[in-house]
Amino acid sequence: MKPGDLSPLLGAHRNVLLGFVRRHGGLCLRHETEDDLVQGVHMQAIAQAARFEYRSHPEFEAWVLRIARGHLSDRRAYWTASKRRPERLLRLTSGDGRAPGAVREPAARIAGPVTRADRADRLRLAEETLTLLLPRDAELVRGQADGLTLEDEATRLGISYAAAQKARERALERYRKAFVLLAKGR
Repeated sequence: MKPGDLSPLLGAHRNVLLGFVRRHGGLCLRHETEDDLVQGVHMQAIAQAARFEYRSHPEFEAWVLRIARGHLSDRRAYWTASKRRPERLLRLTSGDGRAPGAVREPAARIAGPVTRADRADRLRLAEETLTLLLPRDAELVRGQADGLTLEDEATRLGISYAAAQKARERALERYRKAFVLLAKGR
């Protein structure tokens, strides 16, 4: 099927998709609107259009809902991963972040209400900053926060160790600058 032929079918099944997203969106709906999730499903359907042969409305609907399940699963994994140990991401906003000790656990996890509120605001700001970066920079910053080695990054990106090191340094610098700019704007 050609991507252009898909548009009227996707429009006709939009309400079915919206209902599916409302019922199964869960965590994703805390961070994204129903329309954004449906749009993501549409984009994936268009990308996979060449592999689909239209036979009937029920088969088309089943195909789109299969794509929707996969898209929601991917988005759920994304949002779940972004919640794991976000304090590591926040710590990258200060210091050089390259030393292994730069991402240590705090001495105490118990804090007063003001400290917790301030930390929660800064964590949200750190996550928001990450969304402003280019996808590759965001992956490099997240990799640093998650403790990925430069060897792993170089392999994943298909570049040399030195190039991965330089790319990570630049990504971290862009991240820190964006964080400062966002913090000043609040």
